[in-house]
Amino acid sequence: MLAAAITAALMCLVVQSAGASAQCWDERRSRAGRNSSCVAPQPFLIFGHGKAIHRLGLDGKNHRRLVAGVGSSVLLDFHFREERLYWADTHTGVIYTASVRAAHRQKLYSSDKHISGLAVDWIWNSVYWTSGEKGEIRTMYTNGKNERTILRHLNKPSCISVDPTSRFLFWLSAGTSPSVQRSDVTGQMKTTLVKTADQLKALSIDREDRRLFWVQFGLQGESSIASCDYDGNQLHVVDQPLRTESLGLSVFVDQLYYTDAASRVIKQVNKYTGGKARDVNMKQMAKPPVDIKVVHPLSQPMEASSSTSPGCDELSGNCVNVCSSLADRGVCECSDGFSLSKQGTHCEDVNECSHWNHGCSLGCENIPGSYFCTCPKGYALLPDRKTCREIVPCEGNVTKCGHGCLATGEGDICVCPEGSVLQEDGQACTGCSSADRGGCSQTCTPVTPGRWQCGCHPGYLLHQDGQRCTATGPPPLLLVANLVDVRRMSPDGGEEETLAEEPRGTILAVDYDPVHNNVYFASTSKRTIERVDLNDGSRHVVVSEGLGSPEGLAIDWIHHKMYWTDKGLSTVDCCDLVQYHKQTVVSKGLEKPRGIAVHPLAKKLFWTETGSQPLVESSSLDGSGRLVVAGTGLSSPTGLAVDFSDDRLFWCDQRRGLIESAALDGSDRRVLVENQVGRPFDLAVFEDSVWISDWRQQQLRSVHKRTGKKLHHIHSVLVQPASLVVLHPLAKPAADVCLHLNGGCMQVCESRRGSALCSCLPRFTLSSDRRSCRASAAAGDGEPLENKAPGDGGAELHPIFTDKMISDQQECQALHCGVNAHCLLDAGQPRCLCQEGFAGDGRSCAEEVETPPSSWATAGPPVQVTTRRHDGHDGVESCPATHDTYCLYQGVCLYFPEMESFACNCVSGFLGERCQFSDLEWLELQQAEKEKRRNVVMAACMALLVSLLSATACVTYCYGTRKLFHKRPSEDNVSETSLTDDGASESTTSVPPVYIVVENGLDGKILPAGPGRAVCPSCSSETGSGPEECGSFCRHKDGYQRSVSVSPTNRPSITPVLPVQACSSFNPTDSEDGVTSS
Repeated sequence: MLAAAITAALMCLVVQSAGASAQCWDERRSRAGRNSSCVAPQPFLIFGHGKAIHRLGLDGKNHRRLVAGVGSSVLLDFHFREERLYWADTHTGVIYTASVRAAHRQKLYSSDKHISGLAVDWIWNSVYWTSGEKGEIRTMYTNGKNERTILRHLNKPSCISVDPTSRFLFWLSAGTSPSVQRSDVTGQMKTTLVKTADQLKALSIDREDRRLFWVQFGLQGESSIASCDYDGNQLHVVDQPLRTESLGLSVFVDQLYYTDAASRVIKQVNKYTGGKARDVNMKQMAKPPVDIKVVHPLSQPMEASSSTSPGCDELSGNCVNVCSSLADRGVCECSDGFSLSKQGTHCEDVNECSHWNHGCSLGCENIPGSYFCTCPKGYALLPDRKTCREIVPCEGNVTKCGHGCLATGEGDICVCPEGSVLQEDGQACTGCSSADRGGCSQTCTPVTPGRWQCGCHPGYLLHQDGQRCTATGPPPLLLVANLVDVRRMSPDGGEEETLAEEPRGTILAVDYDPVHNNVYFASTSKRTIERVDLNDGSRHVVVSEGLGSPEGLAIDWIHHKMYWTDKGLSTVDCCDLVQYHKQTVVSKGLEKPRGIAVHPLAKKLFWTETGSQPLVESSSLDGSGRLVVAGTGLSSPTGLAVDFSDDRLFWCDQRRGLIESAALDGSDRRVLVENQVGRPFDLAVFEDSVWISDWRQQQLRSVHKRTGKKLHHIHSVLVQPASLVVLHPLAKPAADVCLHLNGGCMQVCESRRGSALCSCLPRFTLSSDRRSCRASAAAGDGEPLENKAPGDGGAELHPIFTDKMISDQQECQALHCGVNAHCLLDAGQPRCLCQEGFAGDGRSCAEEVETPPSSWATAGPPVQVTTRRHDGHDGVESCPATHDTYCLYQGVCLYFPEMESFACNCVSGFLGERCQFSDLEWLELQQAEKEKRRNVVMAACMALLVSLLSATACVTYCYGTRKLFHKRPSEDNVSETSLTDDGASESTTSVPPVYIVVENGLDGKILPAGPGRAVCPSCSSETGSGPEECGSFCRHKDGYQRSVSVSPTNRPSITPVLPVQACSSFNPTDSEDGVTSS
């Protein structure tokens, strides 16, 4: 016993010491003192794996199990500050929690088998989950108490996420119209952010940039990663090959991490650009990973000014009497519209609409801390904001009311649309639904019918006034074509610099390429287009032939093309930015084209026509799909500019002194400035300003882009200001500056909001100049290496160039090589080659995989194809443009001229003639086909067996019937059965003996039934029936009915009757007397 006790104690100590070594999130503890504590955390992944929750470092190392026995299908989240894991078993519908410091788990909730999403609020200590089938969102405290439903009647909600600092819930909604939806943490203010026809999966939050990321799958199986801000604006979609099985997604810093159940790996991809994904785990997992989260304090940031009292909600009440001692809890005082909870730890919203003390005449809607009145369609609120009155047509001198009037005792007043309020003049409206957008620079979000909130796009900051948005980064500059030179100047005219001079020229058109940092300008007198490199100031003539009078110029910085209007040739032309091969885009119906602008993101081209029929037109980038944006009220439209933040088009009319704007399709046309600028020639838009070049005053002016007010004169001495361009990284969004000279980075370059973000490869550290890299560890030993200058005993560091830097040669730009390819000059000609491990035509390269023969399929006779690089040699060519969509799911189309057939090289995980099946789908189809064939064979065998049994039964029955008829005597010769008193002798015809098996009774005895013996259950001795009552027809075993009569001498005489085919059932009584013999 003593030895057993000692052994148990030692085992306990070993288990405790082993558990103590892994009680920190990142398994690292300080060793100072007896009581160890966790040190600076490192980010790592947690994910479901098999029936356990595992962790894995972002470098693919330190893979171990955290919690076992959680179920094979889990949704998980964590609470970093409390070091706890939370997960839901979707099969059993149970929500658990467990601490990383102890193996004990706690069941929090167990009544919902339709859980489709789980999220933890780490600030207010709550758990939220979605119930897909019930269409509900429920919540409870992290201790499992106060469970309640906050949203009902939703359309299959799933993948819920929470941002406690903004007090928002986000989730995906399925059904006929998939969408991304949002509400506050109380379930109020529900709104739809994004609607799409694609299937949505795996929602995640980037709390640093305040953006949502999700995965969507198209109807044809195409997949992409999409994102938007918290208001549903700034939608960004990046094509990315993904699969739908058990997909989990998590955002951390600049990377997206997602699970791939088919390949059993976790992948990492850049959240801005997508591209080729990197495998995080070094080897394939034994089970597919499901759901995923990145554990780090940055994933769960705390509020900047969080309360010192652990339970007071500063957003709904003010905490008073806060003590420094943890034993004394703070006391919460709730502001108007809130009441203290039963626990006394936080403030809860008061629903004024449910108390019937709101005073609204018709409708009422509750919001956190307040409420507002609503009216049905055709009615509007009076100035008291409570009484609804019917909207009627305006009468009298009230002519500027565009939405009707309300009749009051003091006369008619204008009605504003929902989300706007009437201004002091009593006629104009302001708000999110009005022309001024409530004074907001970019985004406007309604809070109540009379209140709204302004927001900004990524890269912009909201000003202290709560309305204006200012661009981050360097201050904006203006690029001006000044007839005899090209200048770069500050918006106020305080500083300026001449970039190019042309004293005898006439420079009217200018634009800027943010990717290569080049300025292009056109000279109408010299009939040339030149390029100025802003890095070294060099000038080159790029187009000198086939020009008439180029007066407008626009650079497509995404597709690397240049467009210009030629007034002399009456055409709109373009060329690439590498070889500068000219081609005409639009010529039909043009007389005097002047201004031109391009919107690469919308793939739209805009130009003005100043001929006999002045127009503002648009088309696609290839000149097709022409559309008249504005065709009336124009005299001489000259300049054009695109506001990319609002997707609006601005133009100016030189003769009328007019500046207008409209949506890209020509709708919502508005007059901005009229008769305030003499002869406007061109204009540019950025932030809240519109800059205008005035030929009458020969100066630059600026106005507010929405109100047309705040007219300013820019002090500068100019000859004849013409075209205007704003220089700023955000002025031309989505410009990939890494395409040119790798963005100035030595190793890795990421284009982020128009600027280059440099980083280094593993084992290198970014230098203080934020562009170059230096070695941080010695090769082979992995130990840190001190930074040493050359000559100090350290190895001289050489710049490391990546494949992406090789593709910077300008001759390669026009080829647009794929992300897994690089460009090389072959005998002076550029050619795209796939990188090692990839196959394709160079423009589209897929990873080489070992696939079954069915993954290669041709449209003609079978050919022998190998998965090696194809560069146009060995009888294999890339498919023509007509077959771009021949191969599905990112498959590479190849053409075999000798066979005159096409083949698809499918990417990993897809099979079929056109890569139309995934591995799993192909396997399921094969299994389904085998199952179908097996079922057909079994059905045929069963039918044959039933037929044989039926035939055998028929033959047997017929044979037995014939034999019976041959042996049975005629009815006239049936001998009388003589029965003695003791039943010892019988005299019958010769018939084989028949036995009766009695089921219930006679103790399982087998009674012999002699020939001609009838079974008549009604003649039971126990019932007391006399012989007279048995004078009925009894059915015999041989199929005949006989009339049985009993004589006084107990010798029955049997009279045969007609035969009967069916046999009556036999139910014996409990005694042997129940069997009557004949």
